[in-house]
Amino acid sequence: MESHIGSAINALKAKINAAYVGKWVFIGSLIGVIAGIGAIILYTLINVFNSLILIGITGFAVPRTYGATTYVLSLSLMQRLLIPVSTVLGGLLAGFIVYRFAPEAEGHGTDAAIDAFHNKEGRIRRRIPVVKTVASAITIGSGGSAGREGPTAQIAAGFGSFIADAFGMDDHDRRIAMAAGIGAGIGSIFLAPLGGAILSTEILYRKDFEVEALIPSIIASFVGYLIFGATLGYRSSLFLIPAGGITGFHSPESLLLYLLLGIVAGLVGKFYVVFFYGIQRLFAKMKRISKYFRPAIGGLVVGIIAIFLPEVLGLGYGWIQLIFYGSLALPFWMLLVIVLAKIVATSFTIGSGGSGGVFAPGMVIGGFLGASIYGVFSPFFPAVNVIDLTVVGMISFFGAVSKAPISIIIMGTEMTSGYSLFFPLMLTTIVAYFVCGDKYSIYSKQVDNRAASPAHATEYEKPVLDAVSVLSAVNTDYPYISPETNLLEAVSKIRETKTKA
Repeated sequence: MESHIGSAINALKAKINAAYVGKWVFIGSLIGVIAGIGAIILYTLINVFNSLILIGITGFAVPRTYGATTYVLSLSLMQRLLIPVSTVLGGLLAGFIVYRFAPEAEGHGTDAAIDAFHNKEGRIRRRIPVVKTVASAITIGSGGSAGREGPTAQIAAGFGSFIADAFGMDDHDRRIAMAAGIGAGIGSIFLAPLGGAILSTEILYRKDFEVEALIPSIIASFVGYLIFGATLGYRSSLFLIPAGGITGFHSPESLLLYLLLGIVAGLVGKFYVVFFYGIQRLFAKMKRISKYFRPAIGGLVVGIIAIFLPEVLGLGYGWIQLIFYGSLALPFWMLLVIVLAKIVATSFTIGSGGSGGVFAPGMVIGGFLGASIYGVFSPFFPAVNVIDLTVVGMISFFGAVSKAPISIIIMGTEMTSGYSLFFPLMLTTIVAYFVCGDKYSIYSKQVDNRAASPAHATEYEKPVLDAVSVLSAVNTDYPYISPETNLLEAVSKIRETKTKA
């Protein structure tokens, strides 16, 4: 990986000049503006469909970040029984929209964008962003367990692709513009512009970076954040964290607890990836059931789970907010049950063909996992509080399953508005990453490195003869003719074996 990154950096240095900077400042800013607007539209539509479908049918509103810091979960039996009605309806609507207008918009958006980068010359059909926006808003707004970051990434990546085509850019620059869209989309809606920019270079590979996308991604991500914040408010973090709530790292003994969390996060992450794609394959085998109806089946499963555990509905960020304020006081075993339930709900929501992302569910699963570890071991580690473990659990879990630990760690520092947890974040995330293993990624379209990507095939091709040994090139399959053989027999032998002169 080092040689790939080094050669990419050298190539980038050779390209940087006034024309290069000017081009990407303009293109990156334009992508950022559209990404920010796209994030605003998706954010707004999720709230609209949430009011129309989940709240409209059940009267139940899930907690939100930057909402009330106290919450009383009070659902009547009738409200609980109506939850599947909402999730099934959302699945039906989203399934119809996706499979009628753009089947590529099914599933989680970031993976589709990664696939377009490697295998489709960075091209995304023009209808994809619109279909993805509406379908994802319906899925999440009706209670489906999915995230908004992945759809925003695909939406912004799609616009990046269109902009590249509009300005007559080549395949290479189209891919870079698309990657910049990924960074701008995630960075703006997660309120982590630097982390989002770096994520766009890291998330394409399991063990490498797309270095050339870094400068355009930084520009696009910061502009996207400015646009998103100008409408919905500039916040230091996606979450409202109590003053003094994060104790930070000041106790070497706590490293044992963070090490344990990293191991557990890696193991659970491996299970999550295996289960997620197992459910996806299960639905792919349902040939007798129309694709239009499969998301409704996924919605039914989610709705049944939510009758007993409404914490699995929607994004899930609001429940993490309540943990930060001590308003979700649940025993550790209950938190672990929610971890498992959220994994199942997310797998059925997206694996059935529903439209949404895996970013938010991954963060929420990790957060509940960290809180459960705190519930078990807090008496032995008084220097660590539940907010610390929850935040580190979020980052380490998703860093492991996304195979993007560096950018996710940076997002963790942006989320906490500082570096007080930087050391625990690094330790736990890297441990979780290695425990989870290289091949277990929630993004199936990732490739190992630049050399393995069709996007860079010509850059890493060896000359043909370099890969051919002399021994393998020698032809030993030839007819033998003795010196004593007469001419007639020799000619006959040559004709029989079809030997060319």
